[in-house]
Amino acid sequence: MPAAVWTRRWREHPLRRRVDVVEARLLLLVGVAVAVGAPAAGTAAGWSAYGHDRAAAAVQEATRRPVRADVVEDAPASSGRADASGRLAKVPLEVRWTTADGKRATATVLLPAGTGRGDRAEIWLDRQGSVVGAPLNGRGVWAGAVSAGLLGGAVTVGAGAVAATAVRVTCRRRRAAGWAREWELVEPEWRRHHA
Repeated sequence: MPAAVWTRRWREHPLRRRVDVVEARLLLLVGVAVAVGAPAAGTAAGWSAYGHDRAAAAVQEATRRPVRADVVEDAPASSGRADASGRLAKVPLEVRWTTADGKRATATVLLPAGTGRGDRAEIWLDRQGSVVGAPLNGRGVWAGAVSAGLLGGAVTVGAGAVAATAVRVTCRRRRAAGWAREWELVEPEWRRHHA
């Protein structure tokens, strides 16, 4: 019996209306569009993000250089703060290094809790000598590409769900309006026979 329920809009029967057929065909069209479009949109978004992030990583690698710096102050031995993975959060500490022209420079950077005075830390500098983050690595590039791909697919599925809901609501309203018109035609005669 469930098969009969799902196919009722496709089969010829006396209660089938034109709006039922239109609704079934539009929902089928939306379903096919989502089934084809979600993987295509996800792939396109992922490859686009991958290309963009690879280019950004290349620029960052060309414009940034690592420097070994000495930690100038002690970090707290333990910190109650932790990140989402459960690792202890990083704390701001002052570090010192020698610039290319032999001058001493200092900056405050985030280092793991428990880092002590005299420890060495790797920091990254841009061409102006300012402290910047490490350049994107292969893992970061792929993580961004996968995230963009999943988001592209999810947006397509969401758009399909909105479209399917709009089709269902519109067809339901058309069906209700049709029933109301037919009842206006039948009701006077029905009342006369049953009064």
